[in-house]
Amino acid sequence: MILRYYADAEIPEWHDRTLRLLRTLHDEHGITVEIDRVDEQHGPITDFPGEVRYPTPEDVYERDLKRNRELNQAIDQTPSEAFKRYGKLDIAGNIAVVDDEGTVRWASTLPGYADGYRPGVESRTAMDFLEDIAASPSNRLCVECLSLLDGDENFCPNCGYEVP
Repeated sequence: MILRYYADAEIPEWHDRTLRLLRTLHDEHGITVEIDRVDEQHGPITDFPGEVRYPTPEDVYERDLKRNRELNQAIDQTPSEAFKRYGKLDIAGNIAVVDDEGTVRWASTLPGYADGYRPGVESRTAMDFLEDIAASPSNRLCVECLSLLDGDENFCPNCGYEVP
């Protein structure tokens, strides 16, 4: 499993916090992390433990989001509804969970924190997701098989591992 950050988040503090959380997830939990810089707005990224690429938003949309059945089942909206606003791609600032074959299995559809959006969107925001798994990966990811969890399970529905 890979955590992919579609950088750069619009707000510099979110961008910096995302980089710190990704480093923590890599260093403390051994999770592979990478960055696709689709909208470079802030300074260079140094000392990052994963790969940093510079694709266009269109390339990312075609590769990761468009016609992705697994993603369609995992998020509330279709990828075109979630990542296209007024005919323009709006991917930067989001996080994706990518399986070992390169398929995006889940992606945040709102950059930043839930504060500022309507109530009940915490499971869709990039920052809330990253902070959840940085504190306790087993709350949102099974540490045995790396399947996504919704945070309420007592065991992983994929492999049966009992969630602590």
